Amino acid sequence: MIEKLDHAKPLPVILKPVPDELLSSWLRRHATFYGLKQSEFLRHLLSDSAGRLLRVIDMQLPQSAAERLGRFLRCDQAEILRMTHWDLATEARWFVSPEPIQFCPACRSRALELGGQDAVLRGAQRGWRITCSLCGAKLSQLPKTGEDDWRGIGADVEIPTAIWEEAAEGERLLEQFLTKNDEAAAAAVATFRMLLVPRPHLPNAHPEQDYKLRAVDALLPGIDAFAAQNNIPCRWTNHVIAPLRIRSSLLAGFRRLLEKPRPRFHILRSVTLGHYRLRLETLGEQATPILGPLWFS
Repeated sequence: MIEKLDHAKPLPVILKPVPDELLSSWLRRHATFYGLKQSEFLRHLLSDSAGRLLRVIDMQLPQSAAERLGRFLRCDQAEILRMTHWDLATEARWFVSPEPIQFCPACRSRALELGGQDAVLRGAQRGWRITCSLCGAKLSQLPKTGEDDWRGIGADVEIPTAIWEEAAEGERLLEQFLTKNDEAAAAAVATFRMLLVPRPHLPNAHPEQDYKLRAVDALLPGIDAFAAQNNIPCRWTNHVIAPLRIRSSLLAGFRRLLEKPRPRFHILRSVTLGHYRLRLETLGEQATPILGPLWFS
C-alpha cells in the first residue's frame, strides 16, 4: 500500500469511521491499513509540524490541518473537526484523559460490526461522563492492560441507585458548562474540585481505613466509606477524573452544590481545616461565575 500514497492526491482507500470515533483513532487505523508507522503516516498527511502528535490532533487541531486532512480523506473539514474535542472550552481539557478510560458495551459491539475493532470513541476519554453520549447506556471501565475479554467488564462497577438520577443531571449540567465558554468551564472545574478538597479523618475512624477523605462526603454521606470498601485508589492519575465507580457520587454532589450554592459551600467549608480550607475558599472564588457570591453578607 505504501507505494500507492501520493502527496498530491486523496488516499486511494478511505476507511469508514464508526459513529463518534476520535480523529486520532481513525488516522491510526488508516496507518495500520497502509502498513505505515503512525509518525510516517502523519508526516505524509501533514507536511508541517502542526498536529504531528495524535494526542494533539484530538485536542487542538489547526484549521489548516483540518483542511488538509479533509482533502486527503475526502470529507469536509467540519466533519474532521467534529471527530476531535472541538466542542470543549479550553479549561474543560482537565476532564479529558490522554488515554481511553471507559467504553460503552453497546457501541463497542456496533463498532465491531462496522469493522472498527480498534476504534476509540470520543466518549472514551471524557472523564466526567457516566453514560454514553450516543446511546445513553451506562459506561463501563476498560479491562486492565493485558486483558482481552471485554464481556461483562462493567458488571463489578457498582453505582448507588439512590443517587443515579442526581448523577445523570449532574453529568448534563457539567457538560453544559464545559462546552459553553472558557469562563463557565473554568468555574465548573473549580466547583468540581471543591468537592475533592481533603478533610480530616473522623476521631472514631478505623485506624486501618487509610483513605483520603474528601469534602463531598459532607454533601453525600457514605461516599468515602463506599470508596474504601471497594478499594478505590486514594490518588488518581488526573486530579478531577474520578474512577468510574464513584464518579456518579461526585456528579450528584456537583448537582447539589449548584442547587444551593451558599449553604452547601459552607457545609464543605465546615469540614475542611487549615490550608485545605484556604484551597476551598480560593476555588469558591473561581467558581463565582456559575455559583454566584458564596459568602453570606
